[in-house]
Amino acid sequence: MRLIAHRGASGHAPENTEAAFNLALEMGAKAVELDVHRTKDGELVVIHDEDLKRTGRRKGAIAKLTFKELLTADVGSWFSPKFKDQGIPTLEEVLDLCEGRAEVHVEIKQGSRLYPGIEETVVAMIRRREALRWTVVSSFDHGALYVVRAIDNKVRLGYLLGWTRLPVAYEEMRDLKAESLNLSARQVNARIVKECHARGHKVLVYTVNTQKEADRMAKLGVDGIFCNFPELKVA
Repeated sequence: MRLIAHRGASGHAPENTEAAFNLALEMGAKAVELDVHRTKDGELVVIHDEDLKRTGRRKGAIAKLTFKELLTADVGSWFSPKFKDQGIPTLEEVLDLCEGRAEVHVEIKQGSRLYPGIEETVVAMIRRREALRWTVVSSFDHGALYVVRAIDNKVRLGYLLGWTRLPVAYEEMRDLKAESLNLSARQVNARIVKECHARGHKVLVYTVNTQKEADRMAKLGVDGIFCNFPELKVA
């Protein structure tokens, strides 16, 4: 079972920051997960929310701000004053950190309905960096996954379940050639794991943050967990 550092080592450092990703790698994580949005001027940036209210403690939607305007955002102090120097990294900067060290799961938070053409921008970066082998693109926006698949048949895809009914999810995963079903710890059970494996899909579960839960996932036979604490032991 693989441990995927959820937004980096976000149990110990502010999520989706260089500090969190560096710490996850230092702690031995072989995979990390991040969230990507796009600025007004087209830069792919790593942040979970669509705005700066929670982690930046100021107003401003990512889609309406230029990358230069985002450079002044402090997204570390909300976690601890010692991280006040942490800004919003670009997707390219995180790929630089992880290349040759860890697999990267890139979640597109919103597709073209909010960020027209973001799917093409993400795929173009993955291609340019020759990162098809060590990146996985996922999204709750399944329309975005279909766009990604139409652009490139080789991009690895993870299907975030959300509220989609399983029969629909299985059909869409087949169409998309998705490699994994990504679902919550509340949703997963032994039957789903068995069905997915029979269909040739991995099962990745979020967010698993205790050893007890990690052990339960191992017993269920899941293939990986998204975790804020990379020090957890996985079987």
